[in-house]
Amino acid sequence: MRNTMVLVRTDNFQKASIALADLVRYGGMRIRGDPRIIPPALSDWAFEKISGERPRKRFRAHVVAQIDLPPRKAIGRLMDIHPPAHILVIPPDTEIWEELIRLWGSFEKLRGFHPPKMTKAEELRKKEKEEEEWEFEEF
Repeated sequence: MRNTMVLVRTDNFQKASIALADLVRYGGMRIRGDPRIIPPALSDWAFEKISGERPRKRFRAHVVAQIDLPPRKAIGRLMDIHPPAHILVIPPDTEIWEELIRLWGSFEKLRGFHPPKMTKAEELRKKEKEEEEWEFEEF
């Protein structure tokens, strides 16, 4: 299956990790595999291809990650959460996606990123949802 990608452009890798954690916690997305660090030139090229304009600001940290949502849904959720970074959604049917996948193995893994743990309230909601699903399956 071809996963949608997100390109995170920010000032440092700590902010990139926070932005990815926000996607998981508040955006309801799952990061598939390990996020990867990409060269700034490749990030700028992807930005130009997606937005149609040259980047105005230079960033120091460029990270790409695969997520489990379709592009349209990912964009909608991104608009709701306002993460602390510039994030672009890369659909799987673009030449940018193809190039990133081709080079994926050569990119360095982002160290220190771990998906956030659920809060007690989130765990309780998940447990209640699972119990409701069991009730429907019994009939």
